Amino acid sequence: MPAAIGLIEVEGVAGIILAADAAVKAADVDLLGWDSIGGFTTVLFSGSISDVGAALSSGTEAARQVVEHVVSAPVTQPSEPCLSFVSNAVQKDALVRGGALGLVETHGYAAHVYVDDEMAKAAAVDVVEVLTVHNRVVCSLVQGDVGAVREAIARAQTRLQDYPHLMITAVLPQPRPEVLQAFVRSSQGAGSV
Repeated sequence: MPAAIGLIEVEGVAGIILAADAAVKAADVDLLGWDSIGGFTTVLFSGSISDVGAALSSGTEAARQVVEHVVSAPVTQPSEPCLSFVSNAVQKDALVRGGALGLVETHGYAAHVYVDDEMAKAAAVDVVEVLTVHNRVVCSLVQGDVGAVREAIARAQTRLQDYPHLMITAVLPQPRPEVLQAFVRSSQGAGSV
């Protein structure tokens, strides 16, 4: 068992993707995966007590930039059952491509159909995942080079500027591979979790 596990919870899923990327970039931690219930999503990572503390600090800060509800906590000397809370584990053997990652999150699914189509037509990006979690939260993930992803996300922001259920848009210029392995299910395609 690791010396510590860090947990960060947010409403939705986009904030947790940003938190996960910031956490693994800030310290020597292993991203374990994530789980979602009732519209709230939790990411888990493990490492030494000091590394988990540093990762929690950076991940929490990144999440707070985009969502109001952020809860974080360390678990020191975790027991074996703590690892059973990871329903969506990092697929360490999954092949992921490089490039920026763009996120568009809303309450409701219909907006994603036309926005995903427009992003793919407006810029050289691929819609690599559409995550649906509880409480009608839907998050589209697009990938491509940084300029194309920024263009696609700008297009989505423009298209959704009057949409009352837009939650978050964000761009990760260089996401860590394990973040992609956790949130992009290449073998399953887009769909619900």
